[in-house]
Amino acid sequence: METEEQPHHHHGGIYNYFQGATIHNLVINGNMNKNGNDYYQEEHCQEKHKYNDEQIAQAITAINGVKKPLNSKKKWAGVYWCLRWYCNFPPNAKDFCERVKELPLGELEYECAYNSIRHESTLSFMDQDARFMDKVKTSKMDEGFFKECRQVVLALATELGKAALPRLNL
Repeated sequence: METEEQPHHHHGGIYNYFQGATIHNLVINGNMNKNGNDYYQEEHCQEKHKYNDEQIAQAITAINGVKKPLNSKKKWAGVYWCLRWYCNFPPNAKDFCERVKELPLGELEYECAYNSIRHESTLSFMDQDARFMDKVKTSKMDEGFFKECRQVVLALATELGKAALPRLNL
C-alpha cells in the first residue's frame, strides 16, 4: 500500500494543489487578484461589457476639457487608473501612453503624456482595483490627488457605461 504524501504546511498557506487552494482560510478556485488585504475571484471582477477602442475614445473625449473632470495632463493618471482596471490597459505608465496613442481620439484639450503621469502612476492606490472604489486605501499624503483621480475614474466609468448601452432605433 502506497502512503500519501503529506502536505508541508502549518496553519494556512497553500496546501491543496488539486481541488483549489487555501490562503488564510479562504478557499480559492480560479484566478485571484490581490487588492490590499482583500481577495476577489477573477470571474466576479470582470466587467460584463468589453469596450472597443472607439467606445473608449468617445468616453475619454466626453470628460476631457476645461470644466470637465479631465482638465489637466496630470489627471490622465485617473484615466490610467480606470482603464488599467476596467479595460485591461497596461499597468506600466509608458506602455499605457503608447496604448492611448492607438486610440482614435482626435484632438484633445489635454493630451496624455508619460512625463505628466510618470510619478502619479506609481502611487500605492493605483495598484488597488478602481472598480471597487469603496475599498481603496490611500495614505494621508496622497489623499488630495486620490480625490482628483477618483472623480476622473467615476466620470470615465460612467461614460464607458453609456457606451456599452444598446442603441435604440426610434
